[in-house]
Amino acid sequence: MKKSLNSICALYFAAFIALPLAALPATVQADSMSSYSNQPGDAQARREAKERANYLSEANEHSLAYLGQARQFREQGRYELARQRYLQALSICADDQTLSVIKRELNGIELLLRTMR
Repeated sequence: MKKSLNSICALYFAAFIALPLAALPATVQADSMSSYSNQPGDAQARREAKERANYLSEANEHSLAYLGQARQFREQGRYELARQRYLQALSICADDQTLSVIKRELNGIELLLRTMR
């Protein structure tokens, strides 16, 4: 009885430890494991990851610039131009939080344009 209780506790403990690892996305596991090996593919993977991060950073800068222009046009009452800038910001946006802000403001502009027509 005591032996089976110990094995059940050990099994529960192993499942408790393994469950958070299984919940991680496969890419996170692969990235964390690949950092321990010194294969030539790792340098290429790091370079690609750095290029992707640079692209996302640059895309976010452009998206925020378009968002700023759209807000200026909206304040000036130039709603069609504001709508175009919101769409440009939306097309290049790389950040989920900024994406939701752009969508919300774009919906407001489109509603305003529909009521004005």
